[in-house]
Amino acid sequence: MAITLPTNPAPNGAQPFRVDFGGVLTPFLGGEVQSINRIGTRLGLRVSYPPIRGTVARQFQARLLRGLKERVLLEWPLLDLDPGSPPSPAINASGTVTEISVKGLGVGYVLFEGQPLSVIHDGRRYMHIVTGNATANGSGIAAVGIYPPTRVTYAVNDVVEIEQPVIEGLVNPGEEYSWEYALEHTMGFSFTVVETK
Repeated sequence: MAITLPTNPAPNGAQPFRVDFGGVLTPFLGGEVQSINRIGTRLGLRVSYPPIRGTVARQFQARLLRGLKERVLLEWPLLDLDPGSPPSPAINASGTVTEISVKGLGVGYVLFEGQPLSVIHDGRRYMHIVTGNATANGSGIAAVGIYPPTRVTYAVNDVVEIEQPVIEGLVNPGEEYSWEYALEHTMGFSFTVVETK
C-alpha cells in the first residue's frame, strides 16, 4: 500500500519533469535527425515545502524515508485550474497508447489541454497530461489525448482522477536524500517523486 504524505502544509514550489527512455539521434555528418521512441516514458515531480515544525515535520521525515523503498502518493498541483467535480470519471474503453476514452464526465464537460489526470489501474496510479481540449458527448464520454503514452493496458472502469490527480512513485530514486534542521526548530524538505512503472 502506498504512503500518503500530510496535506498541510502544501508545497510552496513544484517542478514537473519527464523521464524519457528514448532519445534523438543526430548524425555527425549532417544526415536526418531521428527521434528514437521507446516505451516507458513517465512523469516525475520535484517539490519543496515551507519550514515545518513539530509532529508534522517528524511525520514527513519518517514517511519520506519509507518512500525511498515504498511508493509515495503526492497530489499534482493544479495551480489556477478548477476541474470541477465530474460525476464518476472512469475508463470507457482501452483506447490507444496516446488516447483514452473516459466516461462518467457529464454532458459537455471539458478536459483542457495541459490539464493533469491520473488513472488507477491494478491499485497503482499513472500520471498523464491532456494533449488537447476534449469535450464529453451526450453520454458523458470523451476521447482524451494524453502524454506520456500508456505503459499498461487500462481496463474498463479503471478510475480516472480529474478533480485531484495524484502521482505515485519512489522518493529520489537513485539519488541521495537529505533534509534540513534549522535553528528555529523547523525542518526543511525538498524531494522528488518519480513514477516507477
